[in-house]
Formats: sequence, C-alpha cells, structure tokens
Amino acid sequence: MAKDNSTAKPDEVGMPTVSAPSPITSTTHETKPLIYDIGMHIGQDTIFYLEKGFRVVAVEANPKLVQEAKLRFSSYIDSGQLILLNKGVSGVAGASMPFYVNKSYSEWSSFVEEIGARGGDYEIIEVDVIPILSIFDIYSCPYYLKIDIEGLDFEVIKSLHHSSELPRYISAENGQDFMIRELADLGYSSFKFINQAPIGGRQAKKPSLEGKTIDFIFEHGASGEFGEDTLGEWKEINQVLELSNAYWSKPDRDANIDGWYDIHAKLY
Repeated sequence: MAKDNSTAKPDEVGMPTVSAPSPITSTTHETKPLIYDIGMHIGQDTIFYLEKGFRVVAVEANPKLVQEAKLRFSSYIDSGQLILLNKGVSGVAGASMPFYVNKSYSEWSSFVEEIGARGGDYEIIEVDVIPILSIFDIYSCPYYLKIDIEGLDFEVIKSLHHSSELPRYISAENGQDFMIRELADLGYSSFKFINQAPIGGRQAKKPSLEGKTIDFIFEHGASGEFGEDTLGEWKEINQVLELSNAYWSKPDRDANIDGWYDIHAKLY
C-alpha cells in the first residue's frame, strides 16, 4: 500500500519520528541495500541509485530543490524506496544554520559563506541541521555513503569516529590529503581518486557489480558509479596520496582543464 505523504511536514518527506519504525524498511524494499545521498542537489545521483534498485535516504538543504525532487521522485517516496530530507548535515548537533543559496549556480550553495556567496548573487536562509549519526540512528548505517555538501564533507567524515558501524563504501568531494588520512584512520584501506569531469554524458557500467545493470546515461554533475563499479584499480593510501597531492599542488590547476575529483574509499 502506498504511503500517504499529504500530512507530512514540508521538510521531512517520508521521515518518521525518531521513535517510529522507518518506512524505508517496508516489506517491498527491506532487503535492498541502503545508500545515503548527502547533498542530493537536483537528484542526478539519487535517480541512478533508485533505478538500480537501492533504497535511498537523500538529504538536501535547499528547499527549492527538495520541492522539485518531491515531484520528480513521488512514486519512489510513496513506495518507501526513497526518504527525502530537507536538512543540512553536520558533524555535530545544532538547531539551524545560515545557508547561502547561490542564485547563479545552485551547486555552489553552502553553509560556508565563501563558497555559497561566490559571484555575489545569493540569498541567506536558515536551514535545520542534523548530525549524520542521528540519521544513522533513524535509518541505520548505509552500504554506501555519498557526501557532497560544499565545504562540510570533512566534518561529516570526522564524526564517523563516533559510529559503532561504518559504511562499506564512502565517497566525498575533493579528496585532499587530510581527508584521505582521516578515512584511513577510520579503517578504510583502499582508495580511488576519480576525475568527475568526464562522467556527464557517459553510459553507466555494464554489467554492474552493484545493484541492477541498467541503461543509464549520467547527467552533468553526477558522481557516477560507486563501490566495485568505479573505474580503475583500488589503491593503497600512499599511492592515492601521491595522486591527490599531485593534483592539489599544481600551481596552475584549472578545473576546466584538469577536472575535479572525488575520493572513494573501501572499508574491506
């Protein structure tokens, strides 16, 4: 039976109270692995995970993008396969924080002023924030944790030290030296430093080792594959640090020429 969201709070589509059982563990979807899309943006990763058959908790601070996603993903929300949260994600508890909504490039929007206010055309709104571990407590630890929240990725990674369970796979934006070392301290031992620039317009890997094999063309700005479907070989920390440091130390680095990168990490 489809879930009726007509009385749900506008910022918590499909989200139960802490004491209630999560609808994402419905009979239909309870056996499917769980993915967190932290920094959903326009949903270009969320739709990929959903079509591959995964359960998804998608979190986005920008209320306009959440309203658009409610329409785009209504059938997935109704079935319980998708939980959509209009929240910011942080490493620590807090009621709300100022969020800088960039009107020129929505992907620049951030809780960090120097990121979100770039270009000068922005507005400031207050957005409720929730610690990543509180989301773990409600929905359980995910199989894969994707983090792309413009300046706060590292804070979320650091907070995982306080979790009794870790995602098998994790990815985060940029992948600087300190971020890779923090992931290693958590126990992640295999890494990939992946250029995101060529992903838009590319066909998803076939056959797939992660979920269903599907016909899918990645949208611009998508994170691409995850886990065992990511391109290239898993590397040890010293190998991936060499790649990351070479990129970040390049004095004339230009994302339009050199690309931009995510770090992927594997627990075991």
